[in-house]
Amino acid sequence: MNYYELALRRRSTRSFKTKKVGPALLNQLHEYAPNCRTLIEDAPAQWRILSDDVSARLAGCAGYHGFMVEAPCYLLLMAGAGPWYLENAGFMGEDMVLKLTDLDLASCWITIQDSDELKKQLGLTTFMEAAALIAFGYEKPVSSGPRIDIKSPSNITLKKRTGQEAPKLYLDDAVFEGDWGIPAHTEYWNPRMNLYQALIAACCAPTALNRQPFRFILDGSQIYLVILPDELTSPANARLNAGIVMHHFVSVMHEKSGQNGRWNLNPPNKGFALPDGAVIAGSYPL
Repeated sequence: MNYYELALRRRSTRSFKTKKVGPALLNQLHEYAPNCRTLIEDAPAQWRILSDDVSARLAGCAGYHGFMVEAPCYLLLMAGAGPWYLENAGFMGEDMVLKLTDLDLASCWITIQDSDELKKQLGLTTFMEAAALIAFGYEKPVSSGPRIDIKSPSNITLKKRTGQEAPKLYLDDAVFEGDWGIPAHTEYWNPRMNLYQALIAACCAPTALNRQPFRFILDGSQIYLVILPDELTSPANARLNAGIVMHHFVSVMHEKSGQNGRWNLNPPNKGFALPDGAVIAGSYPL
């Protein structure tokens, strides 16, 4: 897969056609799923493809801030609950999202609100947690329905679609150098450099409710991913967000440089004068 092109092309879809996904495409997903990219090697995890109108059973235990997105199919990742398992779920889930994009299928991340209830509703008996849920299928035209607009937990409305894409984080605003708040002046970088394109891909990563509560700090030979506090992003979604952003970044770095570096999920505390509540999710060697 061309990860850079797919990262730029991918977009979230919350309105799907009822058209079923054919067996040939589903077989490709079944074959790819056990070999999708992972953040943590050998972590217990298993993909399931759900169809046959399971959305009614998922309502109440999963949804987009309480709104269940109906789709012909869903990808469900079951994972053993261990250190960084949600970051790994976000990483693995986004690899599957980009595979769906490569197959010209639309997708949308769905928040899991209650893992135990979801397993009960689906009749799953396993020690693993329901860690990631992704709706997929064929997209309806963008102008065909309302868009959920969430400004705060008490201010949720349906707005008419305009056909515009969800805004993405500008690179100039996303990257600091040496310490928090010091601009990296990425406007002077060569757009063809590996790091530039990896950061562009990271800024295109989906996050819960399109809030994009993350930034980067360059510090010598390391780059740090900072996750910011956000009132509309749950702790679980913050960890999934981190894994998704890490995937976009590292997949493009591998693709462009040919080197297989890995994220350090337990980096030393560098301080960086971070805002209250901000945490370093990981560091990557440059």
